[in-house]
Formats: sequence, structure tokens, C-alpha cells
Amino acid sequence: MKKITFILIALIGLSTFAQKSELKAADKAYKKGDLTTAVEKINEACKLKDQADDKTKAKIFYTKAKIYAKLGSKDYKNYEKSLKIIKKLKDFENKIGKKKYSDDADELKKIITNEVLNIINNDLKTKNYTELEKTGMMAYQLTGDDQYKYFSAVAALVNKNYEPAEKLLKELYDSGYTGQKDIVTVKEKETGKRITVQDEKAGKLLIMAGTHEDLKKEKTPSARPDIIANLLFVYGKLGKDDEAIKFIETAKKDDPNNLDLIIGEGNYYLKKGNNQKFAQAMKKAVEIEPDNKLFNYNLATALYELKKYDEAKKYYQKTIDLDPNYVDAYKGLAYIILVPEESITKEMNKDEVLMNDALYNKYNKQRLDLYKKVLPTLEKALSIAPDDNTLLVMLKKIYRDLEMKDKYNKVKAKLNAQKQ
Repeated sequence: MKKITFILIALIGLSTFAQKSELKAADKAYKKGDLTTAVEKINEACKLKDQADDKTKAKIFYTKAKIYAKLGSKDYKNYEKSLKIIKKLKDFENKIGKKKYSDDADELKKIITNEVLNIINNDLKTKNYTELEKTGMMAYQLTGDDQYKYFSAVAALVNKNYEPAEKLLKELYDSGYTGQKDIVTVKEKETGKRITVQDEKAGKLLIMAGTHEDLKKEKTPSARPDIIANLLFVYGKLGKDDEAIKFIETAKKDDPNNLDLIIGEGNYYLKKGNNQKFAQAMKKAVEIEPDNKLFNYNLATALYELKKYDEAKKYYQKTIDLDPNYVDAYKGLAYIILVPEESITKEMNKDEVLMNDALYNKYNKQRLDLYKKVLPTLEKALSIAPDDNTLLVMLKKIYRDLEMKDKYNKVKAKLNAQKQ
């Protein structure tokens, strides 16, 4: 029995010696910059760490963390490995009640944080969104700064990874994140250009020097509108219409005049085919931005679909007033003018009308008068968009029925050319 115990003690002693040897070799290779050997040696030491004393175990953790932190400059994923090892080290030292390497590990974590932030700055500069989606979250976990979560969310959106984008954007919205920062600016006297300075003191020094003036304390624009707009976009891409409308209803309680919410709500109802609700949303949007041509056009179209032609005409005309080259608004006006055409044509096709020349001619005159009335609107639109197929088809019919042969032949030739 004593012999067996002696052999076990001897074996444990040998493994401890081997472990310390590998650990020493790993540390030596690390200091020389031979990271391949350092990884190999520290992994050998790790295999034997269960037999090590607490001090040696802690040193193994710290040495391994250092090695992978250094490897992070070549592949940032090694930073993740290093951070996991740092956590294990701190948990271990908390457990044994001795913090020999915990402070050093905290310093190592600060170094990793700074290096990760440098990587993020480079990813932003080069628009490397594939990497930014991952490094942004790593930076968020290191700093707790929602700015980096926002970077990751935007990167996920660009990468079309809509589910993680939805999760991050919703978390940012719920947390009240705005991304706003206080900045101090001064104006250069010579150029009139405003520049951002480090703080108020720096700005005052420039003013005292006589080169600058007009110090202002400002805030950067809020990211909240973009978060709302992007979240609604993601809901649309994921087909989560119910989630979108619930989000809109909740968010509007805090910000009833938020255009992104109003437009999002309008798009939701448009998708559902609810023109009444869509028109209400667009009317609210026009009230907030009366000179927005797209809002006026969308409201006009919604009113047209609801057969509220007089109101629709008003907003189509407003769209044209805002943008005289808005071709679709001219089309909208033309459709309103031609609304009676359908009922006139139905009357003309009735047997009793077809058999009564006077009655037929009466309705036909009404139809041709409509065509004469709409002609200036359509021709104005065609002058803006000479190859628009819809306009050409409409004008071909009107020119034919009004016996305007030259214009008819010209439009017909253009349509034929489009088919070739």
C-alpha cells in the first residue's frame, strides 16, 4: 500500500514539474513573440492544470489570456477567447479568495477593449459591415455602451440579417437610446466654417486667441427616428405585420406626430387593403409636412381609391404645384377627369342606345368631350415623360377617336418601336 502511495506522489510531482515547465516555456515564447509555440506550450500546461496548485492554475489562466489577446491583432475572434479566459481566471480567484492576477487581467481587458474599438473605427471607415456586426456586439459587451449595439444593429440590417437586427433595434428602442452627444462648436473667423472642439474650455481659448468666435453648445442628431424607421422596415421584411402595428400603436402614445410611425402605419394599412385607414395616415402626414410632394400624392391616390374625387383632385394638384414634373400626379388628374367614361360607355353599349342614332350620338359626344378635356393634362405629362407607355396607350386611343391622325400615327409609331 505504501509503495502505491509513493508511486502516486511521484507521478503527481512529475506532472506538476512538467506543467510548470510547459507554463514557463509558454511565457518565454510569448515574450519572444513566438505565439505559435506559446499556444502549443500553454495548451500542454492546461492539460495538466487539475494537478496544479492554485497559484499555478491562476498563472496558467492569465498566461493563456495574454497569449490569445496578442493573437487578437491577427484575428479579433482571439479576443473573445481571451475574454472568456479572463472571466474564468477572475471567477477562480474569487472562489479561492486570492487575487494575484485579477488586476493584471483587468488591465489586459482594457487593452483588448481599446484594440476592439480601433477595429470598429476601421470597420466604420471601410464600411466593413460583415465584421462590424460582430465587433460591434463585442464592444458593447466590453463597454456596455449602447452606441456599439446600434452599430451592430445597422450592420445586421445592411447584411440583411433581419432577425438579429430586429432584436437589437427593439432593445435599443425600449431602452430609450438616442445616441445623442453634447458637442461644443466655434466658428472660424476667416472661413466662417464651424468646427467641433474638445470642450467649452478649448473653445474659449480659441476665441481668446482671436481666430474663432460664436461658441455654441449643441447636441448631435438623435438616432431614435432611424431606429423606428429601421425597425418598421425589418418588421416588413420579416412579414411581422401584427408586431409592426402593435409597436406603432405603443410608440405613437409617446410620439403621436412621429412621421416614421405615421408612414409605417399607413404602409401597414395599404398592405392590408384598408384605403380608409391609409388615407387617414397620409392626411396626418400632410398636416405635419404640407409641402411634401410624396405625402400629397399618396393622399390623393388613397382618396381616388375611395372615390372621393374632388378631394383627390385637390391633392394631385397640390403635388403638381410642389413639383411640376410629377408625372404620376398628372395621370391621377387624368383618371379623375375620365371617371364618367365607364358609365357613358355602358350606356352606349345598351341595345336600345345602339339602335337609336340620336341617343348614341348624344353619349358619344359626351365621351369625346371628356377626351378633349383630359387631352391637355395627358399631353403635358407626355412632354415630361415622352416614353411613358401608359400615357402613350391612353393618347393613342384618344387621338384615334378624336380623329387626330398625325398625332395618332406619331404615338402609334413610338409604341411599335417600344415592342421591338
